[in-house]
Amino acid sequence: RQNEQIVKRAPFLVYGGMPQYNNYDDWMHWYDSKMWRQFILKWDKRVFAMAGGAGFRHPHIGVEEYVEYCLNSRTTERVIRQRVPACVCITVRDPYAHALLNALEIENAYLPCTATWASRMWNVSPSEERPYLLLVPPPPRYVVGQPSRSERRAAFARQWKALYDALKESGENVRVLCHELAEYDALLRAIPPDDLWFHGDSFTLLRQYASAHTVVSGRLHGSLPAYGIAGTRVVNVSVDVRGSAVEKFPKIENVSLDDATPETVLAALAALEPSDPTDLLPFENDTIDLIRRSVRDLSLN
Repeated sequence: RQNEQIVKRAPFLVYGGMPQYNNYDDWMHWYDSKMWRQFILKWDKRVFAMAGGAGFRHPHIGVEEYVEYCLNSRTTERVIRQRVPACVCITVRDPYAHALLNALEIENAYLPCTATWASRMWNVSPSEERPYLLLVPPPPRYVVGQPSRSERRAAFARQWKALYDALKESGENVRVLCHELAEYDALLRAIPPDDLWFHGDSFTLLRQYASAHTVVSGRLHGSLPAYGIAGTRVVNVSVDVRGSAVEKFPKIENVSLDDATPETVLAALAALEPSDPTDLLPFENDTIDLIRRSVRDLSLN
């Protein structure tokens, strides 16, 4: 009830991140649906819909195919159009969401996910010494192939241990950094304890990223915040279509989970270039300009 009152009193809302533009006949976040129906639309709130993305179960679907798939759902078009009048502005983080909204003739700006600037908001700078290559696994439900539920954790551990072993053998000072307890538990018997880290808060995770010269991440919100720390080389491992959000930064090598073998990851590492503040500056300026214009328009109305 307290959170509801905070939302009700707010002059506007920032609705950020996550898949917001997918086929709603397939799935919808329960909190996404509830927030719009019970709070935003009910109370006529104005919304900055920022960094919304697409959602699909694998990364191999083409953009045009994705748009066609979503537009075959009447529910999808109805829900998206229903939300547009509340939006002060809309930004999207990947080409799939951008193409879908364009097909619906809904104004949107295709800009990087705002998580890229997380280190800036936490005042986290690159460490003086950056000895590590960080291997960041996704949740253990993301595995190659279609193993049974009982075999899933073992298949997950095999893939990420194989990557760890190959990177270690290549001479890298590897640490496996887990965002959640689930992957930490799944890898406890596969990775030496001194090389297996788990941190559950954003600030500590960013500090760990700041100590790395290279990050190989199966989490989008590992790859992008790491890239936002100047001098970091990044390989993104796409577990589904959300991974396309790294495509705004050509220096990030993007491989699918199915293709993330020791050979392909080592080859991707050989091609990497470190991030530079100039990579982010044009997008940062565009985002700031859009927000300022939107705030001005909001105040005039």
